Amino acid sequence: MQPIKTLYVVNHSHTDIGFTDYQDLCFRQHVEFIDQALDLIEVTQNLPKEAQYRWTCEVTGMTEKYFAQASSAQIERFKTWHDRGYIDVAGMQYNHTPMQNAEQMIRSLYPVQRLRDQYGLDITAAMQCDVNGISWLYADLLAEIGIELMTMAVNPLRGYTPKPIPNAFWWEGPAGNKTLAWNGFHYLWGRSIAKLGDWRFVEDSFPPIVAALEADPDYPYDFMYAQSTHPMRVDNGPPDPRMPEFVERWNAEGRTPRIEFTTPSAFNRFLRDTWGDKLETLRGDWLDWWSDGVASSAFETGVSRATHEHLLQAETLGAWLKSDGASVWTPERAQDAYESATLYDEHTWGAFASIDAPTSLWTRSQWNRKAGFAYNASAESLDMMALASRALAETVADPGIEGMFNLGDLDQRAAYPESGADSVLVLNTLPWERTVTVEEPELHGWAAPAGVLEAFFPRDVPWGGVRPATDLRRVTGTVPAFGYAFIDLNAQPTGSDLSTGKNSIENTYYRVTVDPKTGALAEWYDKELGKNLASSYQGWGLGQYVYERVESDEGRQALFWGDFSAPDFGYGRTDTPWDRSTVTKVTVDKPEIAHGRATLSVTVEAAGIRSATCTYVLESGQKTLGIDWLLDKQHETGIEAVFIALPFNMGTPTFRADINGVPFTPDDDQLNGTVRDWYPVGRWASVADGETTVVVAPLDAPLLHLGGITTGKWARSLEPEGPTLMSWALHNHWMVNFKASQGGQIPLRYRLTSNAGPVDDAAAWKFGTEEATPPITLRDYLRTGDPTGRFLDIPQDLPVTAWAKPAEDGDGIVVRLQNLSEDGVEVPLTVLAAQPSSVTTTSIVEIDDTTVPLDGATANIQVGANDIQSVRIRF
Repeated sequence: MQPIKTLYVVNHSHTDIGFTDYQDLCFRQHVEFIDQALDLIEVTQNLPKEAQYRWTCEVTGMTEKYFAQASSAQIERFKTWHDRGYIDVAGMQYNHTPMQNAEQMIRSLYPVQRLRDQYGLDITAAMQCDVNGISWLYADLLAEIGIELMTMAVNPLRGYTPKPIPNAFWWEGPAGNKTLAWNGFHYLWGRSIAKLGDWRFVEDSFPPIVAALEADPDYPYDFMYAQSTHPMRVDNGPPDPRMPEFVERWNAEGRTPRIEFTTPSAFNRFLRDTWGDKLETLRGDWLDWWSDGVASSAFETGVSRATHEHLLQAETLGAWLKSDGASVWTPERAQDAYESATLYDEHTWGAFASIDAPTSLWTRSQWNRKAGFAYNASAESLDMMALASRALAETVADPGIEGMFNLGDLDQRAAYPESGADSVLVLNTLPWERTVTVEEPELHGWAAPAGVLEAFFPRDVPWGGVRPATDLRRVTGTVPAFGYAFIDLNAQPTGSDLSTGKNSIENTYYRVTVDPKTGALAEWYDKELGKNLASSYQGWGLGQYVYERVESDEGRQALFWGDFSAPDFGYGRTDTPWDRSTVTKVTVDKPEIAHGRATLSVTVEAAGIRSATCTYVLESGQKTLGIDWLLDKQHETGIEAVFIALPFNMGTPTFRADINGVPFTPDDDQLNGTVRDWYPVGRWASVADGETTVVVAPLDAPLLHLGGITTGKWARSLEPEGPTLMSWALHNHWMVNFKASQGGQIPLRYRLTSNAGPVDDAAAWKFGTEEATPPITLRDYLRTGDPTGRFLDIPQDLPVTAWAKPAEDGDGIVVRLQNLSEDGVEVPLTVLAAQPSSVTTTSIVEIDDTTVPLDGATANIQVGANDIQSVRIRF
């Protein structure tokens, strides 16, 4: 039995962007909390040192907002008490979900460097609160920028925590970096469970907890560490002036354990010095149970996923322009776009009354603001992409003649004259050559919207007055890696390999046949493998719509029995009365071949929707199957979910996926207690049986169940029923925060491919990335330069992906190289658009490290296994 001598307490406000108040009010409140904390720090300096108030700014996002409006006197006051160790800043930007891609995670750490550079702050620890996990990549990223400790304060409601808890360990990232981790109590443990600060309750609540921990053989420490928020405003709450008085009295009366205010940075130093060499190392993703909430707003989640790709495209084009001395990119603009994207992706989805009062003004206003983050990020990314694309186009072509807004008094052709362009300009922002088939964008004559390229705007929208119709035309060609190509308008796909049959379509690689009773695929025949890959799961076929309801007098307690007084705040129900159904009527359209594409559409009637259409697509000459659902969803506040079934005819399955920006094997690459009932997939997931692999790219809906439907299992290990993926496209299972219902048109698009043998991570990554990243197509540019051109080159046979951005300080560009393999690689990185003057490896936050010798325009960059290496190129 180890007596606990000291309780270390961290005072902070848990940061919800909304939930308790409208989002903009929360921003204002957190700014005010910092000044209130500084007041309390100053007035408690006469107390014993352990009772002198200390405050931690939980996230850098709110801290930057404070400094942005602070006077010089406020800034100096903050810095004074920070330097003395009384006010700390933790390193996470917000409390993140697994919605982020790798670049977004990296950019979320830029505020750490800005606060260091601009205000001289010492930031060495980070906090992630409430959510049930944190992306594995952060174990590498935090260590790289000098964040030495990550404290987790998981809220286990509808989830779980790794055991034992509390506990410290070294958390090893995919690339082998290590961050010290503290797996601690829920952030409201100090005030709401132990009842610290309240003499009415603390003597009954706190001592039994201490006694239990002292008797726990899995707890070797003689201290406790707890976070303390406001006792009533537990989220977005102010500093509590009662706490210093409580700590002073507790200690003065000789009670045990002794209580001492601390900060994460101070706790980091203590933990490393006293326990660092005694701790085990754990490797794996802290995969978040709460990742399922994103399916409560399926349309906006799909928008956000597309925005991630558009931002990468816009910045890569911006870097290309920068290399040649031109730029339309600014760090402020990019920062704002990433901020909006992250504010959609972070963990607070809406009001705490979102389920109990879904139609209230309070709930609706918060959802409007939350959704607005996704829409703003989308608009900004599309505009940044349009600006960069057009600027790059004008380096190799002249724009066509501007049209005239036609009120109807002009001849259509006079108002919208032909440009004379005989090609479309296609930009490829990916690091490998692409063979593409693209649509010629509709004629707009440079009309509004200026912030969206024609290729990303819906067709047949009457604006700009009367104008000639643009017949649909698709062209095919090859675009070099990190490059552009003018593709002749006459290079239209022949579609000679396409054919149709009864309820079927066919190309060089596949034949697919629809079951007219279900609308699913009875056949997905791979001609190279000589195998039908379509199968069924619980009677549902490949691509089939499945609707789920729960009718119970217990309401959402039938899913998870919530009880904040219980361990883990309740327990997951394994006796939920699931009621699942599928389509009741199917209409199969006649298959069509047009513009190099074979399509077969089915319209269905089913519960949960007014109607829905699924279109199966085979492109000429491409080994890709498209499954495109468009739901006309009815609003339903009762418990519901929609699945799209993806069962495959294979043997005993193994799974692999892009999870949180890295190739990942379920179970093997997870910490204990993390979610296995669903997986938040990035660009791809695979099913393999040793002989065959199927790769699925879920473009809109990230959540997949592996091996069959797994909700309600609350599994501690993955035990798949078979070679099935179930896309958990949308649901409303949460009892708080997330949306109660969703309606209207919701696209759910999937791309599938297959190959012999085991999964190849690099090939799967390439497939998923290409399907998620559309080529950028521009019309009405008359070529004046070379027919093709390139920006950068890396060898195509390396298991490496790459993207680029202009440097934050304007000094060159930054290229990220991500190694997708378990072995280190040397990457010959060649600049083709301009002659580099120097190449330097940098940290992820663009702090220069080592100069790399140049051989002409090529630098050989070493990239460790599973690592991301950033490189600065100057010109």
